[in-house]
Amino acid sequence: MTAVPVLDTAYFLRWLSASSELFRREGARLTALDAAVGDGDHGANMVRGFDAVCEAVEQNAPATPGELFALAGTTLTNSVGGASGPLFGMALRRTGKRLGTGEPVTPDELAAALRAGAEAVGKLGGAVPGDSTLLDALLPALDAFDGDGTFVAARDAALAGAEATGPMQAKKGRASYLGERSIGHQDAGAHSVVLLFDALVLAADPGWTPAPVAVAEPFVAETAAPKVGRVGVVLVSHSREVAESTVELAKAMVGSGDVAPVYAAGGTDDGRVGTSAERIHAAALKADEGKGVAILCDMGSAVLTVQALLSGTDDRTMPADTRIVDAPFVEGAVGVVVTASVGGDLDMVLAAGEDARNYRKG
Repeated sequence: MTAVPVLDTAYFLRWLSASSELFRREGARLTALDAAVGDGDHGANMVRGFDAVCEAVEQNAPATPGELFALAGTTLTNSVGGASGPLFGMALRRTGKRLGTGEPVTPDELAAALRAGAEAVGKLGGAVPGDSTLLDALLPALDAFDGDGTFVAARDAALAGAEATGPMQAKKGRASYLGERSIGHQDAGAHSVVLLFDALVLAADPGWTPAPVAVAEPFVAETAAPKVGRVGVVLVSHSREVAESTVELAKAMVGSGDVAPVYAAGGTDDGRVGTSAERIHAAALKADEGKGVAILCDMGSAVLTVQALLSGTDDRTMPADTRIVDAPFVEGAVGVVVTASVGGDLDMVLAAGEDARNYRKG
C-alpha cells in the first residue's frame, strides 16, 4: 500500500498544478461528454476555472492547505459559468473551512474535510447517490480513501463511480431535462472528480513536475456542430426590460453552448407597460424553427393576449405547435431555454417549464 504523502501546503500546490494540467489535457473529452446531454461547455469551464485558481494562488500565496482550498473554491465560483462553478466551488470552500489553519493536515482530517465538502454539494444541488452527478464519483472515492487510506484507491473508486453514471437516468442538472434520454451518457462532472483525485496521485510522486503551459494558446474546446430545428421560446412580459433581462439570464444559464432561439416580447409598441399582440406574433415567427414554439407569460392579461392569437380570432397566424407554458416566469424561462437548447422536443420543453412550479426556496 502506497503511503499518503505529507499533506502540507507545498503538496496541495502540486495538486493544483496537476489538476490544471489534467483539465487542459482532458478538457475536450469532458466537453464531449457534456455535449451529449448538456450545453457542451464543461471542459472549457473547468480549464478556465483552474487556470484562474492557479493565477489567484500565485497572487495571494496561501499559507495553509485550508486557505488554499478556500481560495480555490471562491475563485471557481467567481470564474466558472453554469453549475460547475457553484458546485465545485462549494466543495472546495467547505473543505478549506473544515481544514482550518493547521499544517500539515492528517489523512483523517483531509477525509473529514472532503466529506464535509461532498455534503455541502449534496445540499446545494439537492442530489443524492444515483442521480448521475459528481457525487456518484466523489462519495465512492471518499469511501475508498477511508477504507484503504491511499489516493490511488480513491482515484480508482472515483473512476468506477463515474463510469457507473452511464446506465443512470439523470435526476439533477440540465441532463435531467432529457428524462430517459439521459440514460447511456456518463456525467462530465463525475469525470472531473476523477481528474481531481488523479491529480492527488500525481502530486504524491516526487518525480512529477507540471508540463509547461503555452499560455499564448487559449484552450478551445471541440464542440459539436450547431444544433438546428429546435423548439423556439418567446418570453412575454408587461415590461420590455423584464422580458429582455430574463432572456439574457436564461441564455447565461445555458453557458457557452449553442442557445435555442429565444426572443423577448415585452411592453407595448409605444414603450408603455402592457402587452402587444403584434410584438408577440413577430417574436413567435422569429423563434420558429419548425419544432414548435413555447411561450411564457408573466401574468393574466399576457396569457389572454396569447390565447387570442392562438384561438384564431386574431387575423395573425401563429406558428404550428405554439403552446403556452404553465410555469413561473423566471424559473420556467431558464428550464425551458436550457431544455430547448440541448435539443428537447416540445413536450420535454413544456415539462421542464412546468417542473419549475415545484422549486422550493426554503
